Amino acid sequence: MKKKYILILLFIIIFIILGIFASLYVIDHNRMKNNEPVLFSTWGKSYAPVEEVVEETPPIVEEPIVPEYVDENPVKLGIYIEEGNAKKLITEYTCSWVPENVFDVFYAVPTQEETISNTDFDTLWKNYINTYPNPENYRIGYNLKFTLASGEIIDSQILNPDDAYYMFPKVMVFLYDDVNLVPGQRYYHITQDVMYDYTICSSIKLVGDVESHNIVSDIELTAFCFDSEDDFDPETGKYRGNSSYTITIKQI
Repeated sequence: MKKKYILILLFIIIFIILGIFASLYVIDHNRMKNNEPVLFSTWGKSYAPVEEVVEETPPIVEEPIVPEYVDENPVKLGIYIEEGNAKKLITEYTCSWVPENVFDVFYAVPTQEETISNTDFDTLWKNYINTYPNPENYRIGYNLKFTLASGEIIDSQILNPDDAYYMFPKVMVFLYDDVNLVPGQRYYHITQDVMYDYTICSSIKLVGDVESHNIVSDIELTAFCFDSEDDFDPETGKYRGNSSYTITIKQI
């Protein structure tokens, strides 16, 4: 009889032990599902906590917003030649292109009046440019465009004497600052060493050169007015404003 009670007690103990292990198994299994570290090894298997892998989303890099270019330059520009005691607005000009022949001196003036008095250019320039806001900011540039016998199209922007030099020997180009003339100093074209921030390339002289005969089209001469770097396309470097004037130079 005593032996029977011992067996019953033994079964109860085994049942309790099995219940404890079953509970631990459930606890560890749930902890693993929740990515929590297990506290015990159950049923002979060791479980390590499962670390959650979090994929990092790369930060969104926003492209800088480049403001759209708007030309607010109000200057009306014209190209003139001297004719008698006046300067005459032109759209077309005909001359000989033989070497050393001066086509003419073409003046860029901030107006489009048909005829203007041929007074000293400094006074002439200021009379017109001072009608615009911030007149001290305005500068003049040029562009020459023509086609060679080879089919090559020359489309060159001229902002300084170095740019003008690269047109040789197709056509000789000289720039003049008629606004900042020094009294008593000889009238002479601008050289690169005297190209200052305040220099205004107010006129351009074209002269036939040894390869001018290779030009098979008319020459387009454009004068343009700019007041800041944003007037030039950041990719091509070419003037993109609206303050410009173009004439056609034809060959006799």
